Amino acid sequence: MNFAIAVHSYDGAVVIELVGEFDLDAAPTFGTMIAGQLERGERRFIVDLDKLTYIDSRGIYALIEMLRAVRAADGDACLVMANPRIARVMTIAGIERALPFAADRAGALAGLRTAVSGAIA
Repeated sequence: MNFAIAVHSYDGAVVIELVGEFDLDAAPTFGTMIAGQLERGERRFIVDLDKLTYIDSRGIYALIEMLRAVRAADGDACLVMANPRIARVMTIAGIERALPFAADRAGALAGLRTAVSGAIA
């Protein structure tokens, strides 16, 4: 599997940087990581797709599942999507109607709605 996840903080949000191929094999790893972050009380997520080289329908579905889980926990998530190849796939799939996205992390942070903490982003 050619996939990695880097997790770190950015101005009160959790940044999840996806690297490599986000596909059927990688989606469960991503889902487990999101569940762990939610169990720790995290509610604001920025998912950075810029270092992805490939995403398939299962990867896209994993992102939708993530947003549902995060919002069910009164949180929010926004994608960073400046990689033109990945942005094209997401546009063709119509994902921009379901998942908010921005061109960079600062824009994604600004796009997060009010989370459990009560902070307004």
